[in-house]
Amino acid sequence: MESRPITLLTGAGSGIGRGFALAMAQLGNRVIITDIDQSSAESVAAEVIVAGGLAQARQFDVTDGEAARGLVQGLVDRYGRIDHLFANAGVLGPTDFWEIRPEDWAAVLGVNISGAAIICQLVAAQMKKQRRGRIILTASYNGVRVDKHVIPYRVSKAGLLMFTKCLALVMAPYDVTVNAICPGVTLTPLQQAYAQALADQRGISLDDYLDERRSVIPMGELTTTADLNALARFLVSDEARLITGQSIAVDGGVMASS
Repeated sequence: MESRPITLLTGAGSGIGRGFALAMAQLGNRVIITDIDQSSAESVAAEVIVAGGLAQARQFDVTDGEAARGLVQGLVDRYGRIDHLFANAGVLGPTDFWEIRPEDWAAVLGVNISGAAIICQLVAAQMKKQRRGRIILTASYNGVRVDKHVIPYRVSKAGLLMFTKCLALVMAPYDVTVNAICPGVTLTPLQQAYAQALADQRGISLDDYLDERRSVIPMGELTTTADLNALARFLVSDEARLITGQSIAVDGGVMASS
């Protein structure tokens, strides 16, 4: 049986998921990096390996229940357990309310809520047998902050906040903690593309747009992946053994001001 902790990550081919994968590898974990884009997953796995860590890359669509079942069973068969799950995969969806189509709701909620719930249920079943584990979901301050943009995304993240609390209660008797990390404005490739689109709509530069975003953050700074990784490392540690059902924002005070 593998002696290193086994960490499974979804949506880890770039951005926040990539940061989590590198952070967990630095702890000495074997990281299973999944993403809907195989080449992105392989790129992050290569980074981990070059840095001296252990990694595997898997192409994985979180909305595919059978694929999820096969992924989890395969890891259990090979390693005997799964110690950590980062349910990180997510999509943004349309920005403008009037552009939302019925299929957009299905796509955003399918990935951000159903996709997370499917993999969490499967991994939780294994952690229940183990009577230990850590589950971390990537939510967002947008789950509580009202605005007229990216409404399906906001609704999906609000759903994840509730799912986190419910799953935490289910798993508490088995010494499994379940928490959500709520990033602030973090310049991942997804966020940068969103910011650029809004800046272009308004005819301003990306830098000017980001300065505006900073101006409404109580602490005046954007979130970095290093900020998020610090919390992730704590939540998987023994020191966080009684922290569960929490949605913790790393956002410079945005959620608190919402």
